[in-house]
Amino acid sequence: MNLKRLILFVLLGVLVGITIFWVPGRFADSAAIEDDEGSAGASASQSGSPGAAASSEPSTGSGLGRTSKPATEALPKAASTPTESGLPGLAAKPRTKTAALVSEPLPKQAVRKDALVAGYPTALAPPSRTTVDVSSVSPTTGVLQVALTASCRKPCDVLRHYRTRLAQHGFKEVTTTSVENTPVTSLSRGDETVSVTVTRTSRRHVDFSLYSVLRTKS
Repeated sequence: MNLKRLILFVLLGVLVGITIFWVPGRFADSAAIEDDEGSAGASASQSGSPGAAASSEPSTGSGLGRTSKPATEALPKAASTPTESGLPGLAAKPRTKTAALVSEPLPKQAVRKDALVAGYPTALAPPSRTTVDVSSVSPTTGVLQVALTASCRKPCDVLRHYRTRLAQHGFKEVTTTSVENTPVTSLSRGDETVSVTVTRTSRRHVDFSLYSVLRTKS
């Protein structure tokens, strides 16, 4: 009985010794492994933080010789711009003729029926398809008075005809009082005047009269 107890105590002692010597060593190995891993991570973070930050962040171009310029948006060019001569695509206004409509020597005083009298100014020519009743010219010193009564076949716009024709010579329309509400146009250029009046309108014809005072020096 004493021998069994002795053997039991010996076995217990062996087990206790193994436990004492083996457990602290295992704890020491684990601690060493953890210390190695921590030191490796710390060294990696310390050595990589400046470089990593520099490599992960885009370059700001602050270094010498590497300054980057901000991007600019290219604006489309204008197709065309106004010039001094006028807007693009628009033709210049035609020049007006300022020369005198009559010149020396002036024609002699004359009256003619059914046709234009000799010396009748070309600038005062009536519209096409016009039948002349009476035309006359009467000169004085440097001045020529012109008169015309006629009729034109429709469609004809007598007032528009003379407005357009005389505007090319620098005449401008002025306000005038018509007689008995008859259509009338008065144009002037300095001391020169031209008056055209529509006297009667029928189904086929427009009757009109013209009176003008022109000068040899405009």
